[in-house]
Amino acid sequence: IAAILRNPQPFPAPVRPMGFGSSTTRCLSAPGGTLVDLSKMNRVLRLDESTVTVQPGIAIRELAEILEADGLELHGGFDLANRSVGGAVCAASLEAAMGGCPSQFATHVTGLKVVSPEGKRFSAKAGDKNLLGLLRLSYGLLGIVYEVSLKVRPIQTFNVQFARVGFDDFAKLASRLTFASSSTKLYLMPFKDRVFLELRRPTNEAAQGRKLAWQLKDWACYSALPTALRSLAKVVPIRRMRYPLSDKLSEATQSLVSRSFMSTGSNSLEQTGRFKNPGSKQSFSYCTWAFPARDFGRVAGAYRTLCLEHYERTGFRCDMPAVVFRLNQDRSALLAPTFNEPMFSISSMTTEQAGWDDFIVDLAEFAHANNGVPFFNQTQGATSDHAMSCYSKRLEVFRRTRRKLDPNDRMLNHFFASYMA
Repeated sequence: IAAILRNPQPFPAPVRPMGFGSSTTRCLSAPGGTLVDLSKMNRVLRLDESTVTVQPGIAIRELAEILEADGLELHGGFDLANRSVGGAVCAASLEAAMGGCPSQFATHVTGLKVVSPEGKRFSAKAGDKNLLGLLRLSYGLLGIVYEVSLKVRPIQTFNVQFARVGFDDFAKLASRLTFASSSTKLYLMPFKDRVFLELRRPTNEAAQGRKLAWQLKDWACYSALPTALRSLAKVVPIRRMRYPLSDKLSEATQSLVSRSFMSTGSNSLEQTGRFKNPGSKQSFSYCTWAFPARDFGRVAGAYRTLCLEHYERTGFRCDMPAVVFRLNQDRSALLAPTFNEPMFSISSMTTEQAGWDDFIVDLAEFAHANNGVPFFNQTQGATSDHAMSCYSKRLEVFRRTRRKLDPNDRMLNHFFASYMA
């Protein structure tokens, strides 16, 4: 890695590190430059009862399986367990965190070893809060991480409760969910006027639940449903006939999940219970924005109105439920989306591409009007001016630091130049 960064002739800029390529924006793009694939750096280096040290290319799911064998688990009920550890540390993530717990996977980092943009090695430890705060969620702009230390703990069990309400009733409940002790994950179905709630609460029960049930949930939501919707689009090409069938499939999937004996679980069980489908590519597109929790009851209703009006005007709508996480306030990373306050993220999802780009534009305008905060790795359509208004002085501090560590712009690609220039 150091040799790559020190030698611009054979390895031209921009130099961008990559794990499993899970980002939906062009934050990893390196046109005319160098892409550094870290996926083969996937070893566990050290493990004790409170900390695990790994290389950045190891998959979170694979690490969870190794920890489970020793009765341990990672902190945090994060989503996208097919990401690499390095990718989840250096870019924003989504997490169904319990009340009072941080909302970013990167928060659980206790130490990092990094090669700087000029090819020099340095490290940051738990006592270096300012440095760790810069390196967490740094998107590979301050150097390439080659070693990560994370907190671990004995496996802890939680109870799972499911519920279904309409959007009007949810508006009355939203404020109570903001500071609830339970973690909160939601599925929004605007055209069925349905909000499915998945709440998790800590419990002292010994039994974690069934791994098969969590595999069934993961398979149903992220493999079977998108595949069925894509097949349905081929059989029923007329959208106004197809979309009601899509809604019935989505609603049936949510009902199946809530009846699949998932009354208890754990972070370990969820992360190791991912449905494995090697070699397949993600069959849906998504775009994520975060909105202040204090106003999310209204925002959820306004999001439904946006979806209905966009469909009436253009004939396009997302054919999958939008996924929502409550994200607790988290000040451990300078570029944390929830640095100032708790938020709810909305990830709009679809298997259809025709019309998706236009919807992203309308979604961005909606987010701008409702104090939405972009994720640099998961939000399309965010302007540099809007990102600056959201991250304000923190982005300016990050810019100055980046210029000191990377005066020759070795790691700055065109995507980030619009935010970091």
